[in-house]
Amino acid sequence: MNESDTLVRLHETLAPRLRMFEAVARHQHVTQAADELGVPQPTVSRALARLQDELGFRLVERRGRGVRLTRAGRVLLPHVRRALDGLGDGAAELADAAAGRVTLAFLPTLGAEVVPALIGGFRADRPGVGFTLVQDVWETAVGHLRDGSVDLALTSPLPDEPGLRAQVLHTQPLRLVVPARHPLAGGSEVAMATVADEDFIMLKAGRGVRHLTDDLCLRAGYAPRVAFEGDEIDTVRGLVAAGLGVAVLPSAPGVPAPGTAELAITDPGAERPVGIAWPAGPYEPPAVSAFRTFVLAEGPGLVARGLA
Repeated sequence: MNESDTLVRLHETLAPRLRMFEAVARHQHVTQAADELGVPQPTVSRALARLQDELGFRLVERRGRGVRLTRAGRVLLPHVRRALDGLGDGAAELADAAAGRVTLAFLPTLGAEVVPALIGGFRADRPGVGFTLVQDVWETAVGHLRDGSVDLALTSPLPDEPGLRAQVLHTQPLRLVVPARHPLAGGSEVAMATVADEDFIMLKAGRGVRHLTDDLCLRAGYAPRVAFEGDEIDTVRGLVAAGLGVAVLPSAPGVPAPGTAELAITDPGAERPVGIAWPAGPYEPPAVSAFRTFVLAEGPGLVARGLA
């Protein structure tokens, strides 16, 4: 039996007593309810007795050859029916890759082109799948994965910790961005140790590029001296162009931004891997699994074009 079949069976194993109570209430007869459910009449009688003992209320009482609901049974019955309907809907959704909902966290830089293209391409074949979108920075997105509030995250860098899995879709080289008139601007490459005494312009804490920059500087033997912090990569580039410091950023599309120069960083690991991450739990809803498979197949090209 596969995972989806097992989950569908939850409807059968979670609420057998409630199902028996509902059938008895509908037929007002224990034997007829047992016949409908395909179980022996004593099984239904014992299930009702156990349910009543656990609740501490009588739910049915004898009436001739049949039974009728007590006041407590009449109060409980509509709630039982809603619970059974909800379990049935949930079991069907868990087993159906063409329905369900995917909660996706993603970096702001992927929101303009990459995420719409991925969702649009996926829903062309599975229009019944809904999406809840959470646009957030790296640190917050990984936190959402840890607490289970999102199913998948398109983020960078990728988490490497127990309980989470990840796969790279595209890797961007990181560059040292300096003002156009900086003494290093005429070069082609640089080691991070060379700029240990420079003022750095950084993205704010929690951003993936900030984490990567801090790590590169730390491995070069120093903590960067932060002059300014920004929320977005374009803001950081603008502050560099104004001569206010240097920055580590993904390579600019095309040519460097006006007023800046970019140098290749020779230190190992000077790159920004962008990919998809997900919880490594024992179960993944079919709709989530199907979308993750689609992203792994189509994402590398879409991410590369979207960040170019």
